[in-house]
Amino acid sequence: MAVIFRRGFLILVSFLVVYLSHQPSLKPPLELFPHQDKLFHMIEFGGLGLALVLNRDIFGKKHPRTAMLFSGVAWAVLDEFHQSFVPGRDSSLQDVAADAAGLVIAVFLFFRLFKNRAMLPGSRKTKD
Repeated sequence: MAVIFRRGFLILVSFLVVYLSHQPSLKPPLELFPHQDKLFHMIEFGGLGLALVLNRDIFGKKHPRTAMLFSGVAWAVLDEFHQSFVPGRDSSLQDVAADAAGLVIAVFLFFRLFKNRAMLPGSRKTKD
């Protein structure tokens, strides 16, 4: 049952990234500091990083973090490419960098928080 929720979370986050990318204009109601959109990019892809870590069992046993980071950064590049076709949106390497930073922070933070790998979802010692 837990596997269904983990997979569902990954699908939900993936669709949320696509949905947000397809919006013609995403302006925050209040601009607090310059380039605050980069913070939103980091948060968005931090959520994707969390979803990937929760579903780490789909990446195999060898180097799952590398596979997660590669697939997440590939998703960020495709996301920015997609935005280049959406009216009112643009794509930039700075956005990809912010996406990748959020992804890397989330993946490594989540793995670090669970020093005991048996506690991670998808581990053989947990009851999924």
